[in-house]
Amino acid sequence: MNDSKEFCPHCNANLQGEPIPKESQKHYKSTHFTRKIGITSIEADRILFWRCPDCSKEWGVGYKLHF
Repeated sequence: MNDSKEFCPHCNANLQGEPIPKESQKHYKSTHFTRKIGITSIEADRILFWRCPDCSKEWGVGYKLHF
């Protein structure tokens, strides 16, 4: 199961959120929620980029976060 460890590519803040309740983890296929903020577009109907909740800097959806 994915432990969701991700770090901001700008400030290196830990983006791993609160634990997902054990009984729901199989539905999310992960053990923790994420803290990163998805910025969406109604027109595109998808997440366009991510924003760090700590430094407010943004990066593209395809950017690979280091673990």
